Amino acid sequence: MGKNSTAGYSTSAGERRSYAIFFLGQNLIWGFIGYISTFLTDIGISAAKAAAILLAPKIWDAVNDTIFGVIVDRHTFKNGQKFLPWVRIGTAAVGITAMAIFLIPRSLSEGMKILWFVLAYLLFDIAYTILDAPAFAVTTVMTRHVQERTKIIANGKLWAMVGGTLATVLIPMMEAKLGWAVSCIVFVAVSVPLMLPMSFMVKERRSATSSSNESPTFKQMLGYLKKNKYLAVVLVALLVLGLSSVEQIMSVYLARICLNNQSVGTIVGACVAFSVIVSSAVIPSLAKKWDKFKILICGLTFSIVMDIVAFFVGYDSLVVAIVLIMLKVVGLAFFQVIIYMLIADTVEYGTYKAKTRAAGVTFSLQCFVAKMKNALVNSIVLGALAIFGFVEGEFAVQPEGVAHGVWTVFCLLPAIGFTIAVLVLVLFYKLRDKDVQVMAKFNNGEITKEEAEEVLLPKFGPAHN
Repeated sequence: MGKNSTAGYSTSAGERRSYAIFFLGQNLIWGFIGYISTFLTDIGISAAKAAAILLAPKIWDAVNDTIFGVIVDRHTFKNGQKFLPWVRIGTAAVGITAMAIFLIPRSLSEGMKILWFVLAYLLFDIAYTILDAPAFAVTTVMTRHVQERTKIIANGKLWAMVGGTLATVLIPMMEAKLGWAVSCIVFVAVSVPLMLPMSFMVKERRSATSSSNESPTFKQMLGYLKKNKYLAVVLVALLVLGLSSVEQIMSVYLARICLNNQSVGTIVGACVAFSVIVSSAVIPSLAKKWDKFKILICGLTFSIVMDIVAFFVGYDSLVVAIVLIMLKVVGLAFFQVIIYMLIADTVEYGTYKAKTRAAGVTFSLQCFVAKMKNALVNSIVLGALAIFGFVEGEFAVQPEGVAHGVWTVFCLLPAIGFTIAVLVLVLFYKLRDKDVQVMAKFNNGEITKEEAEEVLLPKFGPAHN
């Protein structure tokens, strides 16, 4: 192992850097996929049909992601690794399948375009599961220290935000000049080299005294999920927050219809990028002083207030609209970074309660929810646009009322969704940083069951029950 740059770290500086940069590359591609709804309507597929075909493949996703999670938890490669070989396979597959989606010839009939898209999208979903779930799960074996894992995930999500916001800024501009197909090829050519180093530099570590079962049976995994109530709570919150985070998907529509110029979308995207990146960058520092759950709730509440203010102020003034948009996405940054830390914490809780470590299933479910909310939010946006009378086609003239509808969805949907998520988390999620640290020490065999229960029993009940 390379020399650590920070005393007390299990991981090397190179590991942490490569892990963070991996998410920059991954989210450049994921950001491009976020424009699928715009792409479909641009190639002549109606908003209503686009909404339907984006939703249909999620039925397969429920099966595909669950099966893969079981495979990851049950299988160990000959080199002793459980997660990193999958990341290597997924890195290549995601790039190829992403390009397949955006290479649909416009000369095809609508029926053939839909068939091509559904097949390519299904393959992309499988590839993304192979890549994403192990990439998150590997943090649970990179280090035994919860605070170090929190920093690793925070930095990864920070660079994920950079990738996503860069995509938001660059895609409208590139698409206008190069078209969807060429733009996608360029993004893949940049993204894949950024993702590759992590799968070779990061190390998987396991405690020799771990009290958990690292290769659980299917029955044990079901027991783990049954007892892991906080995983269910976080996944519900993730879904609700994702369904209401419409800023990226609607950015092109907002620029074209409300602000009357697609090029303005680049300016808006740049300002949003600045806001999100700065907000994400301060989270590790805040997490040193306060519990990350409280930080998340405060960030979401701030965005709820700003969404409501933005709706009533409106978009007549470009400068005012941009400032309000920058403020309203602060909570988006907090959600995108911290929610994944909470999912990693639920692995420790599930292991504490069930004596079974099922990180593969946990993060496969997270991957499924992430893809589900991505497809559903596209369908929700397209369905809302159809209700307001949106006309498909890249250069179509929109009827009166569509602009107001776009602004309403852009502001009020996040306000409603974030409010629901805050209520779910405050009422049903009780894990805190100090609790997770004790659970991690017990799960890794550093303290006895009696020592763990002395702290945790009143709030979480007995271990391995």
